[in-house]
Amino acid sequence: MHTTNFMQIFLNNKIKLRAFIVAIVASVSLSSCLDNSGPDSSSIVSAVSVIHASPNSPGFEFVVDNQRVERFSYGDNYIPYFVAYSGNRYARVYEQGSFNRPLYEFELRLINGKYYSVFIAGDKDDLSSLILEDDLTSPGENAHVRFVNVSPDAPALDFSVTNDSTLASNKKYKEYTSFQVVTPGTYNALVKSHGSEDIVFNEEIQFKAGQIYTVWAKGFVETEIEDQAFGVSVIRHVID
Repeated sequence: MHTTNFMQIFLNNKIKLRAFIVAIVASVSLSSCLDNSGPDSSSIVSAVSVIHASPNSPGFEFVVDNQRVERFSYGDNYIPYFVAYSGNRYARVYEQGSFNRPLYEFELRLINGKYYSVFIAGDKDDLSSLILEDDLTSPGENAHVRFVNVSPDAPALDFSVTNDSTLASNKKYKEYTSFQVVTPGTYNALVKSHGSEDIVFNEEIQFKAGQIYTVWAKGFVETEIEDQAFGVSVIRHVID
């Protein structure tokens, strides 16, 4: 009887110790695999940022493999990079405060050590996703800028920061550019319909040395609701 109790206690403690060691290793892996030096191709994790880009949808809850990540709203509010295990992950989007039925669900295919931006886009009755791999190579003394069109009813768009510098041309809904080199400074950024002089957006945007940005077109061109109207938001990709 005493031998049986001793063996049971020994096995229980061994299991607890193993679980503790696994937890420590996982914690170290998650915190160190993705750092300022950029993606680590030997890691077992990836990093994901999620942007609410559906103008007429409510606030979202974002869930990965049944684990709630965070709630976020349309516009400038988004989920910054969080760590997720690499491989095929199952993502769901719910209305804030309600987990009865997902508004949208999709598969996330994550490669070891890579960074991703996930846009939840479209009309509230026709949600979709745009998953982009983020190249976070340091721009050095310059800035890196990418343009993404996620305005559901916008025409093909051009994006420029100077009269002779078109960073994006003829980008239709859910089309995008790669990251491009831009000299740091404050620019009078223009977004206009491709093939015409119709200015859709005109505003100053500042790009700083050593920083990486995504400029994304959002909202409806045809709407009378101010909060859902066409505009542009800027994401600065922060990995520290």
